[in-house]
Amino acid sequence: MTPASRATFAALALAGSLAAQPLEAQSEGIVARADTLLIAGRIFAAESLYYIAVRRGPRDPVARLALGRYLAQRGALKVGAVLMEEARYFGGDPARIALELAPVYQRLGEYNHLAALPASAVPYGARMRAEYLRDNRPGITGPDSAAVDYTVNDSQLLGRVRLLIDTDTVMATIDARAAGLVLDTSWAKRKELRRFGSRTAIARDVDAVTPTVVLGPYTFTNVPTHFAALKGAARATIGLDLIGQLAPSFDPRAGKVMLRASGRLPRTFPGLRIATITNDRGVYVVKGETIFPLGHPDVQRYFRNSRWTLNPKRGEVLVDSVGPPNAL
Repeated sequence: MTPASRATFAALALAGSLAAQPLEAQSEGIVARADTLLIAGRIFAAESLYYIAVRRGPRDPVARLALGRYLAQRGALKVGAVLMEEARYFGGDPARIALELAPVYQRLGEYNHLAALPASAVPYGARMRAEYLRDNRPGITGPDSAAVDYTVNDSQLLGRVRLLIDTDTVMATIDARAAGLVLDTSWAKRKELRRFGSRTAIARDVDAVTPTVVLGPYTFTNVPTHFAALKGAARATIGLDLIGQLAPSFDPRAGKVMLRASGRLPRTFPGLRIATITNDRGVYVVKGETIFPLGHPDVQRYFRNSRWTLNPKRGEVLVDSVGPPNAL
């Protein structure tokens, strides 16, 4: 019996034990158990329970919101967003659902929907930026595929890449916890950047857009940007969500990352498949019954021995294994 089938069997057993309870209580109990399993890293058992909860209560907003949130975390952003919107339609708490939807619409680039969410979910600066990006959509241009240099060392486990912003060369750390582009606060007054927020806001609280960012032969336009103290204008952080749009394959031994303009991999792409979960704290990999941050030293020690590819659309990392498959 495979891990997925064992998870389904266990989920069905739990759902059966709750069958005597009222329908609403059933859904809440199943979702609560699924949430616990998800936190523990037992994602396939959790997934089975989320689906069971929705089948038991097709119009239950709690079950629909939970399944939508889970699917978005696994990379199925559009399906997740639809389920969350349906949860609102079926009577779910609009404020809570909006908070869950905001990062999903951000990752989808659906800035028209993001700008329409209530202020409790999208603060003033973020709303102004969303309205700007609604009319000036972000984009990526470049060849179908290309290899770009990147460096790895002990203090920057995911590596660093060289960016060109206007006429400035910037070394950017790839961070699985960051979103978009993070520039040093010294950039906050640069005329070439667009800033959104109150005039009295300090730099780290300002939402911004960088018109162009060049990475090798690829040009990102209208890049969502934040500011942080990074020890100088020549330092930056690039979120794995941003570079992940190019379905990157990292080869730490060769110091190269292969990027793909389509952001897609063929279904037959080789490698050991490791599931990922993406939440507000970053990207996590799932191994056994534990989840690890992608930047965790133990994860990176494993990845450094082989070429690994991020496939965010399917919620997975593919590793060309060169060591024991259970080394992680």
